[in-house]
Amino acid sequence: MPHRLRHYSSGMLIRPVRAEDAASLRRNCFSAMSLEDIASLIEDSADAMERGEGVMLVAVDGEKEAVGTCSVSRLGHRLCRHRAEISGFVVAPLSRGTGLARQIVEAARRQAASWGCTILEISCRGGTHAERAYRGLGFTEWGRLPGGFHDDGDLVFDDVRLWMPIPQDAR
Repeated sequence: MPHRLRHYSSGMLIRPVRAEDAASLRRNCFSAMSLEDIASLIEDSADAMERGEGVMLVAVDGEKEAVGTCSVSRLGHRLCRHRAEISGFVVAPLSRGTGLARQIVEAARRQAASWGCTILEISCRGGTHAERAYRGLGFTEWGRLPGGFHDDGDLVFDDVRLWMPIPQDAR
């Protein structure tokens, strides 16, 4: 069951994604993707939500424009069912530095807690703004694969894995 809809003091609403969010997500978060690809992501999210295994969250402003998003998935292996992972984390450029990323992570933590998870994970390219931002949001590095990402063969980045605990009171 997805977390309850919550309003934030910044005027943002973070909720499960809907089909009608596709165009707004393309404009503000996934400009390199086609509408069809975004619609497919939304459809996959609905399937995962129905199974209680994942959800794509979207942050919408007062104009109902998507200004941030992430997917939260519970790990499937029986030894890892207490862990959830954030992927596809994007905050629209005009919404960066507003505290929205922290609100999205909190919504993801609550969602993972509702599945009984106690650990929230995320990964990124090492040495990037994302790595610094995730650390600032409270994630701690637990692993690093040197040269784990090759971008068009020219740029090489470490694959950095980070985690944070999900407290019992997050449920």
